[in-house]
Amino acid sequence: MMKAAVITQFNQPWEIKQIPIPEPKEGQVLIKIHASGMCGTDLHASHGLLPLNLPVVAGHEPVGEIVKLGPGVTHLKLKDRVGVSWHQAGCGRCHYCQSKRDLYCDGLEGGAYTWMQLGGGNSEYMLAFADACTLIPDKLSYEEAAPLFCAGYTVSSGYFNAHPVPGEVIAVLGVGGLGHIAIQLAKAKGHKVIAITEQEDKKALSKKLGADEVIVASKDIGQKLLALGGADIILDCGNSSKMAQEAFTGLKPEGRLVVMGIDPKPLEISCMHLILSQRKIIGSTQNHRSDLVDILDLAACGKVKPMIEVFSLSNINEALEKLKNHSLRFRAVIKLI
Repeated sequence: MMKAAVITQFNQPWEIKQIPIPEPKEGQVLIKIHASGMCGTDLHASHGLLPLNLPVVAGHEPVGEIVKLGPGVTHLKLKDRVGVSWHQAGCGRCHYCQSKRDLYCDGLEGGAYTWMQLGGGNSEYMLAFADACTLIPDKLSYEEAAPLFCAGYTVSSGYFNAHPVPGEVIAVLGVGGLGHIAIQLAKAKGHKVIAITEQEDKKALSKKLGADEVIVASKDIGQKLLALGGADIILDCGNSSKMAQEAFTGLKPEGRLVVMGIDPKPLEISCMHLILSQRKIIGSTQNHRSDLVDILDLAACGKVKPMIEVFSLSNINEALEKLKNHSLRFRAVIKLI
């Protein structure tokens, strides 16, 4: 048996339970979890906004040590230090799987395999498909690695999806769980970085993380960006469509707004702003695995360092509450070992 934090009812505290240790099947591995990161998606899970069948163990930023290999697993070894991506496997037969873009698999009922079907990392052990595992660099601790399997991966894919060019100016909209990593990433890649935040107390922090300029505002953001010369790329790491709309007008010609945060309200952009200066809006999620490897390597050499608060499994509801009331700076990590 193993200890796990289980969602038994939506909008209720998670329960610490003893549940059976799963057995890896064909192409799967069993991982002894050392740390499991948390983010806003865990709130969505807790509130019933994801297609979950209860009871379920959440946790989509898991890292740990492989302790058992299922049949057919040849590229991983026992004791490998790995993390697991949200997307794990597709059907293997649909058009997207055949073209190695199984992120979009439509050959399985309910979509591709994720932690939602297999169980997540808020537990002492976790089942995962071997192909969803990525090796963690030796110099990187489990606690620092965990947030990179969601926040870091998301930001890295957003950066590469913008097709950046050396010398371009990057603005980071929102200095939070994603944004504080995005600032460090853009700086590590050699760009001039402009941080945009509504909170005055994040100005000094943004500078410390590597921002060359900081805009503290919730309106007239585009004008303030243009006053600094404009941005070639805006990495939207917040959850406000209104602020993204404000910032969009501060893009240079052929500039790109990369949307990674989620706001149920629509993003309303004038066609004139799109057409006349050929600006682009790009939706982005965790994309090529090389994006994840890149951010892990940057973290291993000290160029990117997630800011974390560590909790025990027994205190996981405290982490969830801090996530809910926006008092985390900036990522919660559940330490199991």
